[in-house]
Amino acid sequence: MQIKQIDQCYLLVGEDTWSKNQFILEIKNKSLAQGYEMMNYFEVKDKDIIVSKLIEIAETLPFFSDRKIIYIKDSGFFKSGKKEETEKFETFIKSIPAHIIVIIDEKEIDKRSKLYKTIKEHYSVISFDYPGEDHVLKMLEEKVGKYHVQIDRSTLTFFLHNMPEDIAYIMGEFDKLIAYTDDKVVTRKAIETVCVFSLEKRIFELVKRIAHRNAKDAFGIYHALIQSKESPIGILVLIARQYRMMLQIKYLLKNNTSPKEIASRIKLPYFALKEMTVQVNLYTFKQLEEILAKCLETDKDIKSGKMNSIERVEVLMMQCLNA
Repeated sequence: MQIKQIDQCYLLVGEDTWSKNQFILEIKNKSLAQGYEMMNYFEVKDKDIIVSKLIEIAETLPFFSDRKIIYIKDSGFFKSGKKEETEKFETFIKSIPAHIIVIIDEKEIDKRSKLYKTIKEHYSVISFDYPGEDHVLKMLEEKVGKYHVQIDRSTLTFFLHNMPEDIAYIMGEFDKLIAYTDDKVVTRKAIETVCVFSLEKRIFELVKRIAHRNAKDAFGIYHALIQSKESPIGILVLIARQYRMMLQIKYLLKNNTSPKEIASRIKLPYFALKEMTVQVNLYTFKQLEEILAKCLETDKDIKSGKMNSIERVEVLMMQCLNA
């Protein structure tokens, strides 16, 4: 994002931390005197946020710089619970000193709140959501050109499809991959050797193997997850989530909903929807409903201590394979 004019206050929303950090870095580079960045950049987070202290920082003139930045993360001012401090903060926001730039970074916001409406009316609210596959592929291709490595489009897409929708994570794994590739040719084998695939992706692959009745590979993925210290309960939750999505997709397909609309409703990348549609067609409605009931039963058995969690999830997998 190219910043043409610096505003006095920014509210950053969304979960794309990488893009947020790039934005903050650009604001710092354009606003703070070189060599004096640390003395004019103040960061406060969560429980350390006290409005009276923010006001004290704001009232102090910058050090050998025209501007000073106050970065506030997870203030909690945009949801209920901090009424008095929120009101003080709103008063402060309405009269920010001319030399101050306030950057507010929030995970949760209530757009109905008075504070949100005040900032939106007078300053800038910017959303940082995952920009989509095409945009991220272009970013990776730029990095490929910069480091002069060789990777074809299908291999690059394979890498991206095995990553979570988190640009910071994607870029970190890609940097690691480039460093590992001595001959400058990136292959699928190198990706599988070096990169840590997201847990969600590995569960996706596990359920895919179950759907195709490939018990050996399904249990291979499961045992690898256990060896890497993943929680059986966490694995169970994601297996249940996967089957719940499959049931939703099956109902939507029955109602002739378009693939684009299904992907939007389920909040699933289009490429993942295509793969899941294949799996969905391998089950009946009754089978999917029975599997979800068995997931609930598994959860109860583990929490009641009826059976060891690792073994109980294995039993569930066998039940799914035999559905």
